[in-house]
Amino acid sequence: MNDYMLVLVSAALISFLTLQRQPASRLHVHVLGMACALAILLGVTGGQLLVRVLLVPWQLQDLQLLLLLPWLALVSWAVQWVLAKLRPDWPVTALTALMPAGAPLLGLSVQATAEGQGALVVTTSALLTGLGFWLALALFNDLRQRTEQADIPVSLRGLPIDLLGAGIMAMAFSGLNGLFTQ
Repeated sequence: MNDYMLVLVSAALISFLTLQRQPASRLHVHVLGMACALAILLGVTGGQLLVRVLLVPWQLQDLQLLLLLPWLALVSWAVQWVLAKLRPDWPVTALTALMPAGAPLLGLSVQATAEGQGALVVTTSALLTGLGFWLALALFNDLRQRTEQADIPVSLRGLPIDLLGAGIMAMAFSGLNGLFTQ
């Protein structure tokens, strides 16, 4: 579970740092969060299905990265394209932070395949990871909006305060580690 938290916080930090320097609008953040959550859900479950159907019968598990990288890139592109077609009024053309979500996608896909988890467990974990990613992204945006208005020393403005906030959020998420194991 701790690995999932590290992936979540690092992915949210990477995606958050790729947003514009000004705080993004709520709609933009929630569209980005939803798109990333959908990409994580489809990428992880579809990646495990591809590995089980294509690689395991031929005993080619060593080629897992060669199969997962194009799949995850395709999923990231497809989610953005489908959202643009379904909701043209949403700001999906500016989803530049969707591609950094490929790192946690790849990590979760490899981890789910290596552990040999069932389809329901993988789907549930991918869904919860996507929703957690969305939550972390919204929290980071709120943190950035609050720090823009606060009286912060000049040496801490920008990236340093963002990294301090990410560290505090990582500690908060780590406090949830092991909460549901009993």
